[in-house]
Amino acid sequence: MTANNNARPVVVSYTPKILRNMTEICEEMGVGPKTVKKWVEQGAPIAVGGEGGNSRYSAEAVRLQAWRTGPCET
Repeated sequence: MTANNNARPVVVSYTPKILRNMTEICEEMGVGPKTVKKWVEQGAPIAVGGEGGNSRYSAEAVRLQAWRTGPCET
């Protein structure tokens, strides 16, 4: 095997999937609004702005799924 001096570096880019409202969170996670609200109370990585019926929800899909499934065991 010979070294390739013309090899280009590999660049890996990650663009997070942002769930921008309650509907998107529910659809992505396959749950209903009551479950999402329960997760918020349990400390899920879901941003909540506003109060009551005017609450706005957002989350990063990968982080929320990681929280949901728990820590990886090694």
